[in-house]
Amino acid sequence: MQSLIYKVFTKKYALSLQADALLLLNDIIAQNNLTASQATKWLELLADTWTKREGGKPLVEAEPLKNLIAVVAAGTDSGKSMDLSAAGAPIQNTETNSDTFSVINAFDIPTLWYDPGQKAFISPFASGDILSSAEAKAALFRQRYDLLKQRIMRNEDFMPVSFSDHEKARFHTLSTIDSLQGRDGEHFMLFGMLSQLEEGRLSLEDRAGSIELDLGDISSTSNGLFTEGCFVLVSGSVEDGVFKVEKINQPPPEPREKTKAAFPNINLFGGSTGLRTPAQLREIELAADGGIIVLSDVWLDQQETMDALYRLFEGFSHAAPPIAFVLIGDFSSRPFIPGAGETAQYRDNMTALGQLIARFPQIARTSQFVFVPGNNDPWGQGALPKPHIAETFTKKLQARVSNVVFATNPCRIRYCTHEIIVFREDLLKRIRRNCVLPPPDGSEIVKHLVRTIIAQGHLCPLPQRIRPVYWAYDHAMRVYPVPDLMVLADRFDAYAVDCENCHCINPGSFSAGGFSFFMYHPVSRSSQFSRIPPK
Repeated sequence: MQSLIYKVFTKKYALSLQADALLLLNDIIAQNNLTASQATKWLELLADTWTKREGGKPLVEAEPLKNLIAVVAAGTDSGKSMDLSAAGAPIQNTETNSDTFSVINAFDIPTLWYDPGQKAFISPFASGDILSSAEAKAALFRQRYDLLKQRIMRNEDFMPVSFSDHEKARFHTLSTIDSLQGRDGEHFMLFGMLSQLEEGRLSLEDRAGSIELDLGDISSTSNGLFTEGCFVLVSGSVEDGVFKVEKINQPPPEPREKTKAAFPNINLFGGSTGLRTPAQLREIELAADGGIIVLSDVWLDQQETMDALYRLFEGFSHAAPPIAFVLIGDFSSRPFIPGAGETAQYRDNMTALGQLIARFPQIARTSQFVFVPGNNDPWGQGALPKPHIAETFTKKLQARVSNVVFATNPCRIRYCTHEIIVFREDLLKRIRRNCVLPPPDGSEIVKHLVRTIIAQGHLCPLPQRIRPVYWAYDHAMRVYPVPDLMVLADRFDAYAVDCENCHCINPGSFSAGGFSFFMYHPVSRSSQFSRIPPK
């Protein structure tokens, strides 16, 4: 059977087995008298799970393999009856909150750049200092360009073909800016970033150069909002060194499944995926069948807010506690100004919230609590990502609540099979103010906003002068692959929009918006808008 093991692990999955790992697999197959077909199916499940759970680690060692064998066996009907004595002591019970619910801070997301030459993600440098090198600044927009372009070239409308001219006409061809020289009047499609290299003159930049744009004759645009810093597809022709744009479009988004199929062994989301199989995690979801409560602008310095929170917790205390409460800033109705009085007041507000939660022991013991800071919360330097609220303000709250995480803004949450991005920013107002084309009016604008974020693959597609991002942590702002749930907490009216199989919600302002919130249901991948009733 060793040749079969080699065929599956090494030839099919490009994994190398240590000698003791090879013997372990061989002994289990022999002990259970598996046929070649049964052994192949079992080995493929193991190898596939290893590549997904070990972040592409190519060397399979015996000890982690033992754990993986036990977990995979527990998650399959056939595996439960297998003799795993060759694997030694059974795996310990792994049913802990960290296995099913984890929060990933922005500064903990691994730095992965897309290398167009290797057509793979690489680790160019270790994340560490917020004040990073000039190399990180130079690479910031170049990385966004490379990441989006590889996604575009995988789209079926841009696939290169080698058929007849008639067949080629069905596909789009991208040109680079430097190839336009001396070709006035010809029609081209370009991909690049919108920028103002000269005051009042809009240009398009790619890796090869830049060209001034004339948007006066645009005949059509795609859904989305267009600002400086956005990457766009433009069609048109060159006249006297100016590109006359006829059509402008957002880059085509890519379904989450297609992205993960293209990079199966890379964990772009961050955090540990654990040892459970997707089937096991889905079973946990179905069994729990709970919800995730999302609130934004929870002003703890206002008594009306504290009263509304009491009624919220009281309402859930009579039923099964929610999976989690995601509380998003600002946590004060006025900006935090460092000083003895402000510091003490902010700390006391957090302590009071901890005392309130502790009045509901079951919720305090079983539900997860995630706090995401807003712009008016301490500390931060005005750039994104924003660090978590310092422990000096939260120590007493953490002593009263079991499962609490003070996260960065933005942050990511992994719940079983769900990947969730949480971001607090008055994004719609900021992007709308900086649009280079007139934005649509009415309720449709939120759909354009969500479409823009997903198409750009970035939470804040604006120039550095408008919304600064720490150079070395721009990757933490990515929306790639598309998550299951994206929370864009904004003071704009609450909304829920589905786009590219991503459910996007804005809970609105809890304290200033009639105490509204959303409850997200992971099982149905849907949300429910609610409001705390008045006394």
